[in-house]
Amino acid sequence: MTMNTRRAALGALASIPAIGAATEAFPSTGSTAPETIDDRIRRLAGELSAALEGMHGGEWRVTVDHSAGFALIVQQRGVQS
Repeated sequence: MTMNTRRAALGALASIPAIGAATEAFPSTGSTAPETIDDRIRRLAGELSAALEGMHGGEWRVTVDHSAGFALIVQQRGVQS
């Protein structure tokens, strides 16, 4: 017969953060390809556009031009905040 003690229960609970840290250190080998720097730039610009839309409303246009060296996120014309 197995007897559960307070010490055993606390030990089990204390190990949970260690398991989580180990899981982060060794991510799963899923079929998704790693994010490229271009993908990251587009994702982050999209997230900023969505945040601006949440704060000010309207639609926001994202332009990233690597050859000119700029990123632009601007509210579409005719839309008031």
